[in-house]
Amino acid sequence: MKVVFRDGEGRLRNGWKGAGFLVVSAVLAGILMWLQTLLPAAVRPFVPNPFFGFLGVLLVSLDFLYLEKEPLTSLGMSLDRRAGRDLGVGALGGVVLVGFVALLAWVAGGYHLERAANAQVTAVVKLAWVMLGVGLLEEALFHGYLFQRAIRGLGTRWAQVVISLLFCLAHPFTPEMEVPTRVVAMVATFLAGWMLGLCYLRTRHLALPVGVHMGWNWFLGTLGFGVSGKEAHGWWTPVFHGRPEWLTGGAYGLEASIFSVVVLGVAIIALTRWKGSAAPEPRETPRSDEAPALHGQALTPPR
Repeated sequence: MKVVFRDGEGRLRNGWKGAGFLVVSAVLAGILMWLQTLLPAAVRPFVPNPFFGFLGVLLVSLDFLYLEKEPLTSLGMSLDRRAGRDLGVGALGGVVLVGFVALLAWVAGGYHLERAANAQVTAVVKLAWVMLGVGLLEEALFHGYLFQRAIRGLGTRWAQVVISLLFCLAHPFTPEMEVPTRVVAMVATFLAGWMLGLCYLRTRHLALPVGVHMGWNWFLGTLGFGVSGKEAHGWWTPVFHGRPEWLTGGAYGLEASIFSVVVLGVAIIALTRWKGSAAPEPRETPRSDEAPALHGQALTPPR
């Protein structure tokens, strides 16, 4: 049993650390998100549900790091000028990516936009605030402690595969969706998880993936498309022209459009070629099948 749970130096294996983190985070985040619903109705809009979920993941991250005697900054969480810059650049990048998907679907004759009847600036601003919370929650959960322990245990490539699969499966794909649409949505969501993982790997900070996540979701909602199947009310309302759902995404949103797969694929290629702005993190167990360096810099030995 010791071999199963601990490595040759007697330390708990990274897989068990990650599994424990995921379970405890899900439980605590769920409890705190339920408690948010008990707040007065006038207060809830100022502290949206996702922020309570993020608080739960953050507290669990701090507990696990305390046991390992590592600082929160080791997860790529900090409040500084660089974080603010990466958050802003990421948000702009997310908007641009969605803009390309929307443009391609429009050129293909999939839909046209009409101005929403009750469009309000406050609703768009509120949507941005909510999507910031969603970005913080999901990136802290999938690309914080869990992702980084997966990298230490499996290596970068397999960690990307595993976390992107978890990211995909965490999103709703209802039986009512047409099979081709569901397949496209799952592939696009997997690619989105891979892209967000690359955003972390190239900066070793969560600000960039949080920004991309926020900008992507916010612009989807602002255009009036569904956000991972959830209805959004923005400045416009898409009117579909009867083309196949896998082309436009239908009610699920542009994330179920084949053009999302194309645009995300291009983004992944660009991020893969980008050398990034941070040195790679040390790894506890080097893998013989991977190059010993990333971005041309040697890996330092683990502490």
